[in-house]
Amino acid sequence: MSAGAVRVGRGVTVVGVAGLVVLAGGWLLLDAGPLRTAVVWAAVAALAGCVVALTGTVLRAGRVTPARGYELALDAARAPAPGTGTALPAVLHGSRWPWARVTAVALAVPTALVLFCTLGAGTPDRGAVAGRIADADYVIKELPVVAVGGVERAGSSSRASSEADYTVRLPAPHGGAGVPATFRAEVHRGVRQVGDTLPVAYVPQRPDLGAVGADTRSAVEAQLAGRTLPYGTAAVAGVLWGVAALAAFCVGTAVTGPPRGGRRVGKDWTALRATAAGVTEHVERPTGDDAGADSGTDAGSGSRSGKGSARYACLILHTDTGDVPLRLAASHRRAAPLLTGAAGWLLWKPAGPRGKVPADFVADDGWQLPGRLPAAEAARIAAARTPDAFTVDTARHTRLLELGSHWARTVPAGVLLGAAVSVVAAGALVLPVDGGWRAWKAVAGAVAPLLCWMITGLFGAPRATTPAAPVEAGPAA
Repeated sequence: MSAGAVRVGRGVTVVGVAGLVVLAGGWLLLDAGPLRTAVVWAAVAALAGCVVALTGTVLRAGRVTPARGYELALDAARAPAPGTGTALPAVLHGSRWPWARVTAVALAVPTALVLFCTLGAGTPDRGAVAGRIADADYVIKELPVVAVGGVERAGSSSRASSEADYTVRLPAPHGGAGVPATFRAEVHRGVRQVGDTLPVAYVPQRPDLGAVGADTRSAVEAQLAGRTLPYGTAAVAGVLWGVAALAAFCVGTAVTGPPRGGRRVGKDWTALRATAAGVTEHVERPTGDDAGADSGTDAGSGSRSGKGSARYACLILHTDTGDVPLRLAASHRRAAPLLTGAAGWLLWKPAGPRGKVPADFVADDGWQLPGRLPAAEAARIAAARTPDAFTVDTARHTRLLELGSHWARTVPAGVLLGAAVSVVAAGALVLPVDGGWRAWKAVAGAVAPLLCWMITGLFGAPRATTPAAPVEAGPAA
């Protein structure tokens, strides 16, 4: 069941985010037709499958606290010690899923907001009249309004957007009096009056097919194509969405570091015997300060170290060169009680002087924990220590410790309920039914996970079984 929960979590990470992206992109960019229908409903089905899979995992295996999820990950990664632990494995595992999980969450939130905004604002179907006109040889011309009725304003201001029934006269195909045609159109500022002109699409040889119009030509073209939003609005939403996607990529990389592939340990690597000793706060000086000050300044003076200083929690490792801070892509408070006392090797390949150096802690009992060292700390160790020869054993194998890989069993019931409500709301909004209820249903779908978690998640959370480790205020190195 432990391995099954990990597989479910990984599957939901990939399929869930892909479903959100496909649903938002299909609804925003595709014209009305069988392709858009198939794409959006396949995406809705994928999202519903993710909710069902998470709910089934929690019901079958039981929900646990995040701290217990860390324990399950550590139990799964432990292996019988292959000896005294003096030899290093020849190959280290790659580490991609922590980055994928953080990036997926960072991308899912803005994508869901874009999705429900466009679902609530978009027209689900182009309508029968627009469909008939689009299938014929239509033209779009500016025609004067001859009658206005059924006005509905979005606000009390005279400049508020409005919807109204506008009547125009279409030119008769063989001369004579024009043929009246009425259509309902939305105008973003005020109400068009008799004598004003509107862009109107119609078929010159078939005025009996009716007409469609709007306050801009692009809106008329979008209506004929069955697009949910006008081209200009869709372009703006797409740009904002692209910026959010780029920001999500940067967030995932900043929190966990770039995804790592498998690496082979070579003689140019640095290896230290180390023992995990708890968690503390590390203060990283801005580039240009003395490297030793980065690790020798306590937390109190770190708050006055300048605007460029960075403060973050780290796992402290006791080594023969002093205490070394290792930053994990996980909650240090939850991880420290489980890892404290573990002995093994801290090893990394020397890199440049900036940023953080990818490093791994390989425990004697068979697990490999990826992390990152401050570049200044790695440089200090390289300058203060003569490289020692170490033994690489090709027969030694480790298991990757992914703290947080059992997240599928830690999802609160309120979040699952809210996610189900959101999927149902999305499915209702893609139906070809228009009405004033769409905006309210979009708001409900966007905020349902948060509201349900606030109402039920806190009361239904199981008790934590592992106490959090105290944060030491001592030096980081």
